[in-house]
Amino acid sequence: MQFVLLIFCLITIIGALSAWRRSPLYSLKTSLKLVGAFALIVAVVVGVSLAIVNGPLSRSPVVQGIAGFLAIMLLASGSSIFIVRITDAHVAQLPPSAKLVSFNRHKVYRWIWRLVVFLVICTAAALVLPSSWNWLPIGLGGFMLLLCAPTLSILFMMARRNDRGMSAVIANPWVHWQYTKEKWEQWAKNQREWEEAQEGPWRWKTVLMMVLFSAGLFVLGALFSGSSLKENAIIVSGLTAFVLLLMLVAWWFKLTNFDRRYRRLLAAAPKAWFGNEGLFCNGAYTPWILSGKYLLKATAASDPPACVTLTFQSTNGTSSVLVAQRIPIPDGHFSDLQLLQQKLHAHCPTASVHLVAS
Repeated sequence: MQFVLLIFCLITIIGALSAWRRSPLYSLKTSLKLVGAFALIVAVVVGVSLAIVNGPLSRSPVVQGIAGFLAIMLLASGSSIFIVRITDAHVAQLPPSAKLVSFNRHKVYRWIWRLVVFLVICTAAALVLPSSWNWLPIGLGGFMLLLCAPTLSILFMMARRNDRGMSAVIANPWVHWQYTKEKWEQWAKNQREWEEAQEGPWRWKTVLMMVLFSAGLFVLGALFSGSSLKENAIIVSGLTAFVLLLMLVAWWFKLTNFDRRYRRLLAAAPKAWFGNEGLFCNGAYTPWILSGKYLLKATAASDPPACVTLTFQSTNGTSSVLVAQRIPIPDGHFSDLQLLQQKLHAHCPTASVHLVAS
């Protein structure tokens, strides 16, 4: 088991280093800072671990457990924020006239409140249940807090940075496009059709093959379990039904995902802002360059519906995907493409930008 975890860690580290090497923000100086940061984090983790295990806290297992829980949560949050501050050091500077929006932070606030409500429910359950059972809500609450607190802390920091960037773009845009209600509704319908075409139909043959393959593995495992034929049949049937249920849930999410995105797009402001920090359109703000996501290509199409297509390279651990974002071009604003091309060439030198003919 330890050997498998070691291989997984090595693959993750190699993938992260490879992605960082391709990032426009890569530099030898920043890489050396990262090496120093990792060394410092390891030293702090070792020091805190030794202090908890061998220090005065070891006299009380309860205090030791609480200290270990808090240490893991704080170290995970602090380490993540520390590394992001190195890899994505740039923070947008707002002009005096800019008003700081809270568009991105509100999304994180919702998840923070959900976590708080869950913890309150767990606390109430621990107080109501008999003492022999209160370990269950305490354990669930502690696990969720340990899992979510570091993630929400880094998400909040990134959301605050995005709010600053979005505020700067709105206050001083390169280009500001506005759309009528009718044009925006037409665009939302076209965007939905485009997304459905890009994702393609549900491949039921692939799903059936996966279910049969899983059932075959379950049957193979049952042959070596030593249980009776009846028990093995029940176990194999239950596990196969569970796999099939997962497939049906995935199919339902895919089926309804287009509707959810369509409704969000209809509810978004019918406007688009391009600026030094990034783009705000279709109800989402996207910076031009981050260590894990950056502009790779920009093109424009004049065929109906006329739009600008921005392709971003998005990296998450060992995986890397291309994310396309389409922005409609309002009537009479094709002359703005020349300015956008010049600005994007200057701010994203590694990107392939072809919005107008050379």
